Amino acid sequence: MQVRIFRFGLKNMGWKGKTLAYTTVVFNFLLFFSYLAYLSDPLRSTWISFTGLFYPIILIFNIFLLIVWILKRKLFFLPTLIIIILGMYHHSRFFQFYAIDNTDDNINKLKVMSYNVRLFDLYNWNKNKESKAQIMSLINDVNPDVLCIQEYYFTEDKKLAFNTRNYIIDSLEFKYYYESFSEESKNENYFGMATFSKYPILNSGSRQFSNDISNQFIYTDIKKENDTIRIYNSHIGSIRFNHTDYKVMGGKGNPIWPHQKPPKRNILSKLKKGFKKRSTQVKSLTEHINSSPFKTIVCMDMNDTPISYSYHQMDKYLNDAFTNSGFGFGGTYIGNIPALRIDYIWHDKKLGSSNFVVHDENLSDHKAISAEIIY
Repeated sequence: MQVRIFRFGLKNMGWKGKTLAYTTVVFNFLLFFSYLAYLSDPLRSTWISFTGLFYPIILIFNIFLLIVWILKRKLFFLPTLIIIILGMYHHSRFFQFYAIDNTDDNINKLKVMSYNVRLFDLYNWNKNKESKAQIMSLINDVNPDVLCIQEYYFTEDKKLAFNTRNYIIDSLEFKYYYESFSEESKNENYFGMATFSKYPILNSGSRQFSNDISNQFIYTDIKKENDTIRIYNSHIGSIRFNHTDYKVMGGKGNPIWPHQKPPKRNILSKLKKGFKKRSTQVKSLTEHINSSPFKTIVCMDMNDTPISYSYHQMDKYLNDAFTNSGFGFGGTYIGNIPALRIDYIWHDKKLGSSNFVVHDENLSDHKAISAEIIY
């Protein structure tokens, strides 16, 4: 039926109309395949993973084409409308129409914040000398009970006035912390992850992924009153864009010195490697999560979208706090792809969540997120 309508419609169109019709069909198929990306393991095939990554752009084009065909009063709008409606499950992972706002003080809640701070703007990517102080000010304003930091930076060099660990402990009133460093340099600079807590940490540990030692997860067992909750803090599947790549993808990072030549661009190859890395890493992480003796919360920079295979592996076992209690667009990465959501707070299905927030400050290449976990 649709094929007949398509052929009949083409006979009555000029070359511009035919070009628009074929473009619509291509983007319809791209959107359909992007819906399937969450089922496709990148270790077997990666091409469909790319459609999932660029889903926000593909969806925007389909919405635009839908409007064009409606204005033209042509039946070509119908297949596009149907395909968009079929993807409502996926759309809700990027945009929420309502939020759960629980203000009941009698409910046990733990406020959790996750933030990839991009080394606290160590190399002044933002060209803003106040970035470090503003990041700390944001954390203070959010006032979380637990703070999970990815791309954490700490130095023992006493010549530097800004000691990140001491500032977080002394000025932001976190009494307990656990750090894990994946890379250590000789000049007393440390790079990795850290979890800070206002409640006692009973136990902690870390694990580096075998396929990329700079990616890892750490866990801390936090005791609040009579309950113990395990907090995972994870950074997986780093893509390792260089200065030239960022010029295309957007985002802040990897500057080059004036005397250096711009590196070669190799975006597709790096994205392909990233898909495969995440497939292996998320399986290792979920195995550890499933062995936890406590209810769990996971803060994560996944470097992948809610329409990805990695997201689906997490979603099998945990609830996404954004889909449970967020509102509006959930995009967290500050780059050229709109609404690109790659940072998450997950929680055990036996827990609840409220007041999920994407904080709008552009102090890193990621936006901070927070939620109240109800236990």
